[in-house]
Amino acid sequence: MIFTLIGIIIIIYSFKNFKRAFLWLLVYKLLLVTNITVIALPGIPLLKWDMFLIAIFFLQFWRQRKVLAVESEPFPYERPFKFLVVSWFLSTIFAYIGFLGAVSQFIKNVFEQLVIVWMMWKLIDVRKDLPFIIKWFSVAFLFISLYGCYEYKLQANPLVEYEATLIKEEDRAVVFTYDAERGRGYRVQSVFEHAIGAGINWSMFLVFILSLVVVYRYKLKNKYFVWTSTLLAVPCVFFANSRAPILFLMLAIWAVISFKNKRTFQLLVVGMVGFVIVSPYLADYAANVLSIFDSKAQDEVGGSNAEMRFNQLAAAIALLEQSPFVGFGFKFLNGMNNSLTAALLGMESMWFGILTQFGLLGVAANLFYAYYALWKVPHHYKSKPVFFFSLAYWVVGSLTSVPGMLIYMYYLFIIIFIKLSPQYDKRIAHGNERQTNGKKRF
Repeated sequence: MIFTLIGIIIIIYSFKNFKRAFLWLLVYKLLLVTNITVIALPGIPLLKWDMFLIAIFFLQFWRQRKVLAVESEPFPYERPFKFLVVSWFLSTIFAYIGFLGAVSQFIKNVFEQLVIVWMMWKLIDVRKDLPFIIKWFSVAFLFISLYGCYEYKLQANPLVEYEATLIKEEDRAVVFTYDAERGRGYRVQSVFEHAIGAGINWSMFLVFILSLVVVYRYKLKNKYFVWTSTLLAVPCVFFANSRAPILFLMLAIWAVISFKNKRTFQLLVVGMVGFVIVSPYLADYAANVLSIFDSKAQDEVGGSNAEMRFNQLAAAIALLEQSPFVGFGFKFLNGMNNSLTAALLGMESMWFGILTQFGLLGVAANLFYAYYALWKVPHHYKSKPVFFFSLAYWVVGSLTSVPGMLIYMYYLFIIIFIKLSPQYDKRIAHGNERQTNGKKRF
């Protein structure tokens, strides 16, 4: 199988050039979904290639940490990440399905949402690694977007259907393909797990490239190729046919808007011309965009609404009252089946999952995390892109579920924004100066 072969090649290469292999891992992770597994046996938790590769790289990093060139600046999210781990671990100890049933998901979350982010902070040197990241993410997104356009034309996704066959047990396969829905139509997801996440991933890539050019005045190599890949992402955001990606883009795009910057006006002109050109292809999605603001349009396209979310909130609060401090832990829905769990449906907000799985301790941990994401880190590094990128995630994640969104890519772009900020350069220079002075004293 091609996915397994690529994973093995990356592992082998990591013993020769760990840093470059890690960067290739970040590119490869764009294609890794739940159905691509190392172990998928009855009665054993799924071991995904994503989790397996991160664990292998973490062990190698830990073994080589004294000889690797790593980031000296403290990890900006260290405190909220530690708080999250404590919250998750206590909820796992007292999990409704038992510690052994929940611990695999705990380990998975720690590695896939926290450890990989910490490793990116430690290993990525923006000056040396950014050209590689831009080049190969552009290559990957060119393929992803072209395949998204192909899926839009075909109204089917052969790749996702094939990936679902990689797990022998059909009930463990994750398949989020959509037929044409009432008032909405087909929803493109390309290589990703879900159309919502697909649209958000395209939005993130689009804002990332625009931020590099407009905010940080980064000079792109192979700029015509990069711009082609970036522009192809625009219609794909709409082809995902979901409100969440459009709202994410509407919020995150403020990272690059500055009426004092002439590049903003240049991009606005290019954007308006491009919109006129592609508008005939996007006419079918007008109601979906309007549904963000208009309840009548929302009724037309269907999907979740405010009433559904209030019902889910009521169910989540009722469950919280049964286990207020640490919640029911990971996978509690696997063992609990009643009217309240049925009312949760798809939990159309991150907070419904936090309330029920991690209780008030989890709420406190995530509020602390939000404080760092929306205020402390952006303010500390004086970074507009970090703020609006974070704002888009927290607003959209609070209003709806975001299956298929690549959390690691969200943090990768934020880490790059931080390390491109003038404030980061000042801190590094100040740190080097202190080290030099220290050597002189001794």
